Amino acid sequence: MKTFQVSEADLKRVLGARAGVPMLAPTETPATTWMDVTGEPPSREALSRARSAQSPKGVFMPPTESVGRYGTQASAATQTRTEALVLVGMRACELRAQKYMDKVLLEGEFEDSEYRQRREAAIIISVDCVAAAETCFCTLVGGLPYPTDGFDINLTPIEGGYLLDVATERGERWLQEIAGQLKEATEAQIAERDRSRQRMVEQLRKQNAEFGFTVGDEAPPKMPDDDSAAWQQFACDCVECGGCTNVCPTCHCFYLYDQALGPEQFERLRTWDSCLLSTYHRMAGGVHMKLTPRPRLLSRLANRVLHKFVWSPQQYGMLGCVGCGRCIDACLGAIDIRRIVKELGE
Repeated sequence: MKTFQVSEADLKRVLGARAGVPMLAPTETPATTWMDVTGEPPSREALSRARSAQSPKGVFMPPTESVGRYGTQASAATQTRTEALVLVGMRACELRAQKYMDKVLLEGEFEDSEYRQRREAAIIISVDCVAAAETCFCTLVGGLPYPTDGFDINLTPIEGGYLLDVATERGERWLQEIAGQLKEATEAQIAERDRSRQRMVEQLRKQNAEFGFTVGDEAPPKMPDDDSAAWQQFACDCVECGGCTNVCPTCHCFYLYDQALGPEQFERLRTWDSCLLSTYHRMAGGVHMKLTPRPRLLSRLANRVLHKFVWSPQQYGMLGCVGCGRCIDACLGAIDIRRIVKELGE
């Protein structure tokens, strides 16, 4: 991996190496959301804040998308966007989430071709975390506050500019127009980066010390079965809004439904679904039939947590939680998934 230095003033030149290519990045809004910044690279302040309120998952798996049309007219498949796209500012937790989503949507028995096209069209420029939200807990689930893989180019804010790690051939091609103008990083700058990274690791460990657990892909926690009454103490605070699953970077459940476009023309849509909703997995049927396999809220809450921490390691070899803490921020019932793992994992 090659490491270069780039000044604050030259960052725009680095990110603007390809004119006309759409660019998404966190912005300086109160919630630090992802927005189109084509032609105007993100500021240092935006890149130096804690992870955004939103996950970039929707770039690759949109909240709602058409999967095809049918009817008396010729059926038409969805046209998936395949042009190049640059994502600037992805964090280490988001890269881990993307790796998880790749396993789910690309490596199983069935492949999501639209997801693959979007993934292959994206250039990922990640950034080290130099700040953390109070709810961030990547170090509790085997993560780190800086990327180690999964990116094409990584930025590390340092005094006077950034260090720029180029990890892939795609990243090298992206920078080829200005490669001759980049200077290699000095040992002192690399040492500064290492100190910044260690400071963030220590900060995250300190702010999560009260939870007292460390789990990983190969060492998941032991949790109660999904029908255990132990889940009720947390389920009683859940209002079934689905906010946690909407902001989660690894939740991937979807719902298919059809809508009429005309008298004899229809469209099938795919939307995000939430395992906490009472309609999740609802089946057709009549009186005295079991319309949902999880009629109790405590079972649906248990399903979400167990899928993240127990079943995902069994199925995909990875935890389904990357410790971004977004679900804690979004929860109207103030449910903290760290506390669930701590108390029920004991």
